[in-house]
Amino acid sequence: MTAQAAPPVLDLRRRNIVLGTIILGMLLAAPDRTIVGTALPTIVSDPGSASHLS
Repeated sequence: MTAQAAPPVLDLRRRNIVLGTIILGMLLAAPDRTIVGTALPTIVSDPGSASHLS
């Protein structure tokens, strides 16, 4: 039998960096989703809004 290598373990500093990056990404994505969700009915209801899209 062969010995399997242990899975990599993150130290506390690296784990905090990863967690902080994930939280920051979620915080940056939330306002974008809110703005688009609020503006989408207005964009869709405008009859000539699709004419400027290529």
